[in-house]
Amino acid sequence: PDAPARRGEDAVAVFDATARLVRLSPGLAALLPPGATAPETGAPLATVVAALIGGPAEPDDAATPMLLRALAERAEDLHAGDRRVLQFALSPCAEGSRLTVADVTHERHLRESVARRDTMLRLLIDTQRSAMAGGETGAAIGDCLDRLMRLCGCHGGAVAELRRDAKGRLEPVVIAARGSAIDAFAGLPPPVLLRALDSLAPECAADGAETFGLGNAMVLPVLDRDRVNGVIVLSSRAEPFDDDLAECLAVAPSIVALLLSLRTQRLRRAQAARDLRASRGQVRAIFDTIREGAVLASASGAIVGFNAAAEQLFGFTLGEVLGRPFGDLVATDDAATPEAFYALGDGQRREILAQRRDGTTFPAEISVSRVAIDDDPLYVAILQDITERKRIARVQSELVSTVGHDLRTPLTSILGALRLVNGGSLTDDKARDMLGIAERNGRRLMRLITDLLDLERINAGMIAFNPAPTDLGAVLLQCVDNHRPLTEAKGLRILWTLPTPPLWTVGDPDRLAQIVTNILANAIRFSPEGGAIAIRARFEPDAIRVEIADEGPGIPADFLPVMFDRFQQVANRIRRVRTDDSAAEGSGLGLSIVRALVELHGGRVGAVSPEGEGATVYFELPGKTAAPE
Repeated sequence: PDAPARRGEDAVAVFDATARLVRLSPGLAALLPPGATAPETGAPLATVVAALIGGPAEPDDAATPMLLRALAERAEDLHAGDRRVLQFALSPCAEGSRLTVADVTHERHLRESVARRDTMLRLLIDTQRSAMAGGETGAAIGDCLDRLMRLCGCHGGAVAELRRDAKGRLEPVVIAARGSAIDAFAGLPPPVLLRALDSLAPECAADGAETFGLGNAMVLPVLDRDRVNGVIVLSSRAEPFDDDLAECLAVAPSIVALLLSLRTQRLRRAQAARDLRASRGQVRAIFDTIREGAVLASASGAIVGFNAAAEQLFGFTLGEVLGRPFGDLVATDDAATPEAFYALGDGQRREILAQRRDGTTFPAEISVSRVAIDDDPLYVAILQDITERKRIARVQSELVSTVGHDLRTPLTSILGALRLVNGGSLTDDKARDMLGIAERNGRRLMRLITDLLDLERINAGMIAFNPAPTDLGAVLLQCVDNHRPLTEAKGLRILWTLPTPPLWTVGDPDRLAQIVTNILANAIRFSPEGGAIAIRARFEPDAIRVEIADEGPGIPADFLPVMFDRFQQVANRIRRVRTDDSAAEGSGLGLSIVRALVELHGGRVGAVSPEGEGATVYFELPGKTAAPE
């Protein structure tokens, strides 16, 4: 009986001019819902339509004019209560109007099925395109969920990734959620979700207690190599999910599985990148902690690494040397070529002449070691500036030579004098002269040993140093008074220029006296008979400056830069007249001790010697603004 009705051949009803039923065809009667009563003759149009779609038995009479207008313009599809779709069309006829009804359920469902599959195909294509473009997977999963909800007519939905905890239990991590579907992962999960995860197959449920407020819902497990790694929940649909919609949604888990897999890969890649950056940062930090200059070079001789010490050593930054040949750091041919450089790769230390960015050179000690990273050889060169070491070695050599000479000379004089005295051939006067020579050379030897010990104690930080508020003016007066016999013997005048307020500073009085004594002794030694020594002191900003000037022959200009070094004696560089040879003999350490003690007090020392105007030695010490209480 359905066949003629589906074809629309005799499923008709005829109405008069007042839209009252005149007659009803058998085909139209067959479209009535099961158990429904056929409308009687004279029933209005609205009653006939309501009977066909399962509406109210006695509809509002006002609905008939509205239906007449609507059906006269175009055919209308109305959904029957038993999920059928009926198409109504009204056309004029001799009696009045003719209502033609056709069951188009199959055609409409087929059309919806095609549209759904087209939507899923576009969703799959868009997902693949988004995956290839490298888009953000979280946003792509949310967009996929929105499109699935629109396709199904749902008001809720969620996509969750399932991870296993330390005990092997599945733990949901919600990636995207809409509406009330988030409740499926909070608290006790609904049975429909548990059934789907247990069977690893899609599960549908109508609105009821088993969905815990999700309404008409569908759960789709997401599988990756037959293991569940996610779940899709679509809920709050007006009608239960039919088989065709469930079949159409069968591809959705594959789409979400792809997005979840991409998300996992990108998270792992991002974590790996972070770990790599952290590892590189740690390696760089360790590399930079090497106190010597460290340079990494590839097999071709190109620089691929440069630590902070190397940057300071050569004056290059890391960016400036990357890719440059290692030979740019070498001033000679010792390791300028890759072959020569790699020939050093036995870890042995050798000396080369290195070159800085500004072109200056310096002696360096280098050791090269070969390392293999992923079968790609790298060479690590450790360089150390040995300029200071060579200077110290030279100073030590000169020190041994000078000390040996300075010790040998007085000892030779002492031994020679004693030998003559012990020979018994000298008169008493001659013997006394020889003993005097031995005594003077003994004192000279004692001064040399004392100065050497003092200097070493200062350098080793073992010298007694007791700073306290001290009037530097009082120290100057005391030192001059102590040297009065020498100044009077040479007829020297002391010219004072001191400020009225006391020269308060914080220092060790004994060490301050030692500073003044050494400078004053030199001034007396080189001053001519009847000359003058000027002692000047003045306040500088945050300091006190003391100057001791003589009228002697002065200091050669080339000697000024080294006069405070060890064993530097200006007496060997100038010609002068002296009445007592022994008085001019010094150890060459006095001014070195002066500089060390001044620096120990936080000050500085220097000298000036204008040609023909004698020499002025000065020192500056931190000053105090007020006297101690």
